[in-house]
Amino acid sequence: MAFTLVINSKGLFGKVKSIQMAELLKNCGLKYGSNNEFYILEDDKMNQNTAVLYNAKRTGRGIFFDGSRIADGQVTISYNIPTTKTEIHDFIQVAREIERQFKKASFYCTEEKRNYTIDELENKEEAMAAFSLESLHRFCNDQEMKQCILTLALYPWFMEPEKREYYKTCPDLDDFEETIHELQAGDFYYAKPSLMKNKNDGKVLAVYTLTDECASIFPMDAKAFLNLDGIQVDEILIMS
Repeated sequence: MAFTLVINSKGLFGKVKSIQMAELLKNCGLKYGSNNEFYILEDDKMNQNTAVLYNAKRTGRGIFFDGSRIADGQVTISYNIPTTKTEIHDFIQVAREIERQFKKASFYCTEEKRNYTIDELENKEEAMAAFSLESLHRFCNDQEMKQCILTLALYPWFMEPEKREYYKTCPDLDDFEETIHELQAGDFYYAKPSLMKNKNDGKVLAVYTLTDECASIFPMDAKAFLNLDGIQVDEILIMS
């Protein structure tokens, strides 16, 4: 589930067909990167004019920026639900900054099939946070979901059972925001496996490389790897 805004330039003397990304990042206090195939963020990279924006002082789930249609005077931004109050605030600031660079802009929410003004978005911020809290409750109460996995700005999070239990009825988003920020604030290397296939039996081996004196996170549940397009991992190996 997401909240998506399609932002179109509506300049009086023609559409603005560029976004100064460095200026946007500076004015909004954000950093950026691009996800690899395991949803691990690679900092300072864009992929075909798309990127994940995030607030390093309060890292959440990331704001997706799609500038692939900037030549038509269009930018699309979105955030995943549930997310944090800070990220919702940052999202609206990004929308405002894009409007500033466009001089004049229209905002269309694809999920709600309606238009917004920037003032309406700012007035809706608390309601957006309340909906995010309701969504967190529903997500954690879903009995068919054996394991809760959320893509964060920097890497996936396999939610601990005790956190899931608390978030079923938590009174606000404070603990959720603090938890996912702390998870991503540490100086960790989130390892990406190399996949190797045995020509004889067809089994797939996921190989991690362990670097000395580097705190690392190694996802060990092969069935939970994201974006593998149906690949079955049979064995995991960590090499130093």
